[in-house]
Amino acid sequence: MAILITGSTGYIGSKLTTQLAQQDDIIHLLCRTTPALPEFQKTNIKIFKGDITNPESLKPALEHVDRVYHLAAYARLWAKDASVFQTLNVQGTENVLAAAKAAGVSKIVYTSTAGVIGPSKEKPMTETDPRITGFFNLYESTKNAAEKVAMDYAKQGLAVCILNPSRIYGPGYDTGSNPVTKIVELYMKGKWKIVPGSGKDIGSYPFIDDVVDGHIRAMEKGRSGERYILGGVNATFNDLMALIKKYSGIEKQLRHVPFFVLNALSHAMLWNAKVTGKYPMITPDWVAKYKYHWALDSSKAVNELGYRIRPLEEGIKETVEWIKQNRK
Repeated sequence: MAILITGSTGYIGSKLTTQLAQQDDIIHLLCRTTPALPEFQKTNIKIFKGDITNPESLKPALEHVDRVYHLAAYARLWAKDASVFQTLNVQGTENVLAAAKAAGVSKIVYTSTAGVIGPSKEKPMTETDPRITGFFNLYESTKNAAEKVAMDYAKQGLAVCILNPSRIYGPGYDTGSNPVTKIVELYMKGKWKIVPGSGKDIGSYPFIDDVVDGHIRAMEKGRSGERYILGGVNATFNDLMALIKKYSGIEKQLRHVPFFVLNALSHAMLWNAKVTGKYPMITPDWVAKYKYHWALDSSKAVNELGYRIRPLEEGIKETVEWIKQNRK
């Protein structure tokens, strides 16, 4: 039996596809266009032209499939047509789960985001802690709605578990879903010169290989109807930049930019985006999120799945070395 992966050309999906293909699994990939990635040119990888918004296109891809990794989503902070969030993240998930159920798939791992769990206060957030704020953007709110769809199918007897990765970093294609790696690269090129606010805000930084391994372990051990945070080391933005400086060997002065300045700049960029269609570098939503801590507790994934968290120092060192060798 085969494995279907949606979102295979994304940051996590491309790494997951490569890893599973190396284990000689038969992989079905649902793609809107034929991917040119060299890693996908293997005899045990079969490409199916289709789209998660087109239920009929899912049927051929699901033939002889036993397991599904559903990663496809619109993982951006802004879209010229805001309806794309609902169409891809919610309706797309409904389509995939309905088709998988009809095809008799035995298990689905659905990739959500830690953004639905929300910011933290006194302690890192767990899967069951109530959210302390509203959602900051359409990405978070529609991924939350998609989780409810997944939970409904789990109640109907379809084996579905949910993963909530946070600020993933590490080697990989620049897909827009790996902004931390982009920050490392921009700093090394002399193009990243700021720290948002005081830089004391806490984020959770998991290494990409650990997140991919967490997906594979979730397929093996994840319980249906359960969520698992795939977080990393909880560290401040200042901590992150200090490690980037250390392992890049580049010492540059960074300017702390007050949030009110970033907010004004983001509103100008958003206005420009609406007029020109050019994607904004930052948005008001992005600025608002950095005013909070986003510490996470991944102990459930560690204890139940065997999830592993790489030290941030080790991960940043590897990321810097990869950028030196691959990004000229």
